[in-house]
Amino acid sequence: MGNDIEEYGDLDELYQQTILDHNRSPRNFHVVDDATGTGEGLNPVCGDHVTISLKIEDDRISDIGFTGKGCAICMASASMMTLRVKGESTKLASSVFEQFHHMLTEEDDARGQDLLDNLVVFAGVKRFPIRVKCATLPWHTMMAALQSQSKTVSTEHDMTEENIPDHDNQPGADQPASSDNIPPSPDPATSPLKDKIIENLQTVFDPEIPVNIYELGLIYDVDVDTSGDVQIKMTLTSPSCPAAQELPIEVQRAAAVVNGVGEVDVDVVFDPPWNPDKMSEAARLQLGMM
Repeated sequence: MGNDIEEYGDLDELYQQTILDHNRSPRNFHVVDDATGTGEGLNPVCGDHVTISLKIEDDRISDIGFTGKGCAICMASASMMTLRVKGESTKLASSVFEQFHHMLTEEDDARGQDLLDNLVVFAGVKRFPIRVKCATLPWHTMMAALQSQSKTVSTEHDMTEENIPDHDNQPGADQPASSDNIPPSPDPATSPLKDKIIENLQTVFDPEIPVNIYELGLIYDVDVDTSGDVQIKMTLTSPSCPAAQELPIEVQRAAAVVNGVGEVDVDVVFDPPWNPDKMSEAARLQLGMM
């Protein structure tokens, strides 16, 4: 597959660093006391489930927070969103939403990006349409909170209350996704470079399962040679996985942005085939399988 990250350069590296930072240490991860508006958002494809609470005083968002569970992109987007709109007028918050949504869903730059500040790092999400819903869910949920809507905001328009899964009863439902605990490698000679690659791989999620692909057991091997070139052997949950084209590219990019990495090749194999036994204990716990 080769290292084709170069055309995106520093923006992709900044994107990876930003996602890792805000996923590990989400800002404003709390419920707002005396909230004047609350919104709930659900992305059933990826398993993202967020609740936004905010307090409006004199037409300004004096406080905003979020809780929930989701992929790294969703959690980072929610974290950065709260930082951007806290203290701003409701009108400006709506304008920021429009620019952010337009940046990820439209080809032209008609609305500009002058209000987005460091949110522009999410521009790369557009290359992966499945991930756009993850990034925009917190924003749609914030808009529902601003408008005091009581319904659940869903990325799937046909979602109804009766088929919304009960995320509150899942283990860790009110904790942010974490990439701090890297599963130990069976190779005692694992290098710091390999550890960093694995850490980045934990920001990549299967769009159908709310667990990162490393914990899911889709990464069979990560081999780093003395020159920094990387060979990754991975699989998919099934050959017909809807993300069969996107996931290997995301894996390649996640590894390629690590400082010190040279060429990155990703080999997708189906022998041995994936099965739930390959999932980590943490993944099985998160999915309620223990």
